[in-house]
Amino acid sequence: MRRPLQGSLREEFPGIPISLSSSILPELMEYERTLTAVVSAMVRPKVEKYLDSLQSSLKDMEIRILRSDGGLASIDLAKEYSCNLLYSGPAGGVAGVAGMIARKTEYKNLLTFDMGGTSTDVCLIQNGLPSLRRETTVGDLTVRAPSIDVRTVGAGGGSVAHVPEVTKALRVGPESAGAVPGPAAYGKGGTKATVTDANVVLGYLPPALLGGSFKLDANASRKAVQDIAGAVGLTLREAAEGILKLANEKMYGALKSGHDPKEYSLVAFGGAGPLHACSLARLCQSYPAIVPPSPGVLCALGDAITSLRHEVGRTYIRNLSEVQTNEIVAACKGLAEQAAEVLVAQGVPRERQTYAFEADMRYSGQALSLPVVFAMEELEKEGLSVLEKGFTALHHSLFTYSLDLRVEVINLRSRAEEVGGEVILQNLPKSSNESGDPSPDARAGTTEFYWNAATYTGVAIWERTKLKDGDEIRGPAIITEMDSNTLIMPDHRATIDCFGNILIWPLEAEGGVRSEADNKQSIITQLVEAALANARLEMDGLILRSALSPAMREQLDYFPMISAGTGPNDGKMVVGQFGSYIQHFLKIWKGTIEEGDVFITNDPYEVQGGISHLNDMLVMLPVYREGKRVAWAANQGHFTDVGGQTPGSLPINAHTIFQDGIQIPISKLYEKGRLNEALQNVICRNSRTSDFSRADLHALVAACRIAGQRISEMCIRFGTTAFETALDDLLDRNKIAFAELLRTRIPAAKMTFSDWMDDDGTGMARPIVPAGFVGLTRSQGPWKVSCTMSKEPLEDGSGERLVYDFDGTDPQAESGVNWLLSPTTWKMRSSAYLIKALDPSITLNDGAYDLMDVRIPLGTLLNPVRPAALACRTHLLGRTLDLMIGTLGQRQPRFMTAAGYSDSPHFFYSGWRKDGSWFQLYQIGFGGVPARPIGDGMDGHSLFPSMKTVPNEFLELYFPLRIDKYETIIDSGGAGFYRGGNGVQIDYCFLCAGEISLHDDRWLTKPWGVNGGKPGTRSTKTLVRADGTRVSLPSKGDFIAVKEGDVLEWRTWGGGGYGRAFERPAEIVAREVREGLVSRQGAARYGVVLTDELEVNVEASNAARTEMKERRLAEGREEGQFEIDRGGLLRELFERCEEETGLKPPRLPSGRTLRGPSSGLPHIVELHARRQREDRAEFGDEAYDKYARIGEKEVRGVGNGRGCC
Repeated sequence: MRRPLQGSLREEFPGIPISLSSSILPELMEYERTLTAVVSAMVRPKVEKYLDSLQSSLKDMEIRILRSDGGLASIDLAKEYSCNLLYSGPAGGVAGVAGMIARKTEYKNLLTFDMGGTSTDVCLIQNGLPSLRRETTVGDLTVRAPSIDVRTVGAGGGSVAHVPEVTKALRVGPESAGAVPGPAAYGKGGTKATVTDANVVLGYLPPALLGGSFKLDANASRKAVQDIAGAVGLTLREAAEGILKLANEKMYGALKSGHDPKEYSLVAFGGAGPLHACSLARLCQSYPAIVPPSPGVLCALGDAITSLRHEVGRTYIRNLSEVQTNEIVAACKGLAEQAAEVLVAQGVPRERQTYAFEADMRYSGQALSLPVVFAMEELEKEGLSVLEKGFTALHHSLFTYSLDLRVEVINLRSRAEEVGGEVILQNLPKSSNESGDPSPDARAGTTEFYWNAATYTGVAIWERTKLKDGDEIRGPAIITEMDSNTLIMPDHRATIDCFGNILIWPLEAEGGVRSEADNKQSIITQLVEAALANARLEMDGLILRSALSPAMREQLDYFPMISAGTGPNDGKMVVGQFGSYIQHFLKIWKGTIEEGDVFITNDPYEVQGGISHLNDMLVMLPVYREGKRVAWAANQGHFTDVGGQTPGSLPINAHTIFQDGIQIPISKLYEKGRLNEALQNVICRNSRTSDFSRADLHALVAACRIAGQRISEMCIRFGTTAFETALDDLLDRNKIAFAELLRTRIPAAKMTFSDWMDDDGTGMARPIVPAGFVGLTRSQGPWKVSCTMSKEPLEDGSGERLVYDFDGTDPQAESGVNWLLSPTTWKMRSSAYLIKALDPSITLNDGAYDLMDVRIPLGTLLNPVRPAALACRTHLLGRTLDLMIGTLGQRQPRFMTAAGYSDSPHFFYSGWRKDGSWFQLYQIGFGGVPARPIGDGMDGHSLFPSMKTVPNEFLELYFPLRIDKYETIIDSGGAGFYRGGNGVQIDYCFLCAGEISLHDDRWLTKPWGVNGGKPGTRSTKTLVRADGTRVSLPSKGDFIAVKEGDVLEWRTWGGGGYGRAFERPAEIVAREVREGLVSRQGAARYGVVLTDELEVNVEASNAARTEMKERRLAEGREEGQFEIDRGGLLRELFERCEEETGLKPPRLPSGRTLRGPSSGLPHIVELHARRQREDRAEFGDEAYDKYARIGEKEVRGVGNGRGCC
């Protein structure tokens, strides 16, 4: 079908490049396939124009283009599959290393780093083969195209050093000076200190580059670096060393990610790479460090020594237990034939082709697949066991375990590759000097050299082209050549091999690793900060490799943390998220804490909300050095199931935490290194997904242990005392920065903001729904959350503290929507939001927490009394984000956004298939992101930026449903100068009877717009029965019965707008109408009138906008005035509720009779009476009595009072 379609399109649109997703990526997963085709179509015209020009210039010469996976493509294939070229630049260098070093020397396992002017690219080569990946990320786009697995960090020769005003901490990158003006040393007008300038100041570069033709301006470098030195209180050379060490630490973190660098040799190339080879080899303990000839142009050499390649793949979903060997063999050979035909067409005969085969495989039903490489001969001889063994071994090597589950094939691929000619390297002449010293004529001069607080004079500069096989150079020395310079540190030596490679080794007398304890403490603090950030990333990587559940592996619902371990800061977080819960643990734990212990709990009440519901499993590991506790490593992750009354352990209608699931009090999972197997078995036995629980628990502990190992290494590098001082310094730095922010940026006046959660879900009870009545009873809502921010003087008069008072928040609910908000979590959010706006590079920690006081009245929604249910706290978790923005942003526009998709709504579908097997789907919905002071909100996005939606083709493959519609909802984003993001409509057609659960919000109140922006649209859920009957579903409910042929239409809410809509550029509005984001009628909200051709009618639009502006002035709205548009008063929303939503309004919570342990608290009694007065004032007596009492008998009739708290 695709070939006739492509031909028809070419006839219809001659001269326009056509990219078909079915041709470019004929594989499962619609988003990845579509995005890959779109990116290919986007870059193809420019690729074609460039290649046509190149071919024209080179006449009849054959041209081959490097691909991202290190192979070559003909010009025709490069044009058609242009998405395969996106990462071809970095791939060339790695291909050069593989061809010049891995194939020609004894060193087959290599870590490569290619350091240029802007960034550094690192890659892993194992057994002579570069690691490959199936996805390539360029900018914000991730396309499914094979590429060499190169990771990029923002540290290059041109990376700019700077000292942010708010923290006074030395930073390097990600800003780059570029080629123009470049580093100050280049003499082209650059004034900012860069990594290159630091190298110049320390004498690590010769006076001139490019064979002496490019003179360096050392005075300009000294002036630029001196500016940094003065800002951080260091000498010139100390500042220069600090800049280099921070840049090296960044690269070190990338090089050791996911593997032990000691098992590899280091290869340095790129213009700046050889300058940093010794330093990184020392950090990684990766020897020898190898610098190949012409390292600055190695990428070009790699292009020249690789060969033509073409890959063909297809989706081929088969369970290994249900397919025959000959079927897979035939499919693979068919793909190989297609790939071979392409190469034949490019002039490569079949006898000069080799073929490789690969299968994407996974445990049945999982999202993550692994590429298993296999030989066709082995498959034909040994059968499908070759694939299963290969998958099991790969899974175990990556994730440390394998499972006794069904394995399936997802995709098959075959790659045809031209048999390349042997690369012949000319051997260098042998050194004639028995001592190994280079010939005197190789010496190009001398220089002065500064390293580790010592000055070295008479340092030799050697001309690389004159060095011979067997020459040995002891540091300090510089080896110079046209395109690069290699630095040999005083604690290293270099030898030259027969191919001209420089092999760098540590001097045996130095014992390899040097202590860095003699650094300035301020530099040690910066290095520890970078090392902690790298350790945190290692924790992430290990969890991804070890966890099994989709919640942790795909949705990244886990949060590692490292804290101080001694003194007054014991337990305070120094890197991580959500603030520290360890100090809460230390207050209540009465037992011993010893080396080898690992503590565990999932009880939010025991750690004062440090974790927020029973699905969050928390592990804590004390880190010891020489018998002394120096730090803590901790981790919390969302477990898929911990028991309770509903699959997934997230019941909306639970009345106590006992219905949520199993509660694990703080216990020792490991005691002195020994596993408490009985406790582990209890946790797993009480889960419907025990395999997930066991693997995820292992992942959390393993991540803590790798962090502990890295902390121990830091203590060795810097000294334990210096490490502990660094942690204190990092905490103090954030405290000082926050104090300055309080003094200069936060107004003295009190600021109060309130928002609402629409209902609590108590109106959907299981006994009612199967009887066919949906929405008979009423949930309670909306629930008020309120916060007042003010400043108070500190007791010692040294400054001020920021006070957050949540008085006015409703008393706790009788359902599972309560959120036990930890004060440290709120402090983390607040400090992150405030400090990061001023210094995005700062590492978040608990340092500023002493300058904040969070007061949450006991017995309210955000501080419920045990045993209140907590499972569905997600709605308040999101709503308090809006609350914080509204509180902080009233007088600080830079902190203000509109309201948006501030929730993490859940959809569940479960039941028995017709074949008797059980299915259980859990999905998180996406919606519109709010407009912000910097731009529009994103369409169809998640509350959590890193979270991915589940592909529709995956849902249809593994669950008895069909996705009839998945699209953004036109006009759902609030109008404004910046538009709110549009929500999403997804229509689920159920192909099997079962039950669904929905946990959503913003169906009554709207995501508000700000400062003239309009609110986004509400969320709606409609169940369309197979007979055509339409039923409006409430926001939240469990156990909703569905039958085959029923359709759920779920429309999520849009984000609010920011700023006055009539000031948004009219051309942008017209473009969005053409793109389907805004309707023609919706353009009128912006005062934009369009022609029949959907262009701006300038005259009519100007008139409409003038009218809108005058109407706004007539309403008395002043310029610069803080304003919120909620779409109406609460009373008005109630009055219009049924007409606009199809649902009756909820019952006001202030009309209920309080029950449970919080009901007798005096302040809760007073609060409840106050809320009644507020609601009466808002609604009036008659309306209040109506909305506070409706449905009481019905609700009591379904047992809503069971176990109320």
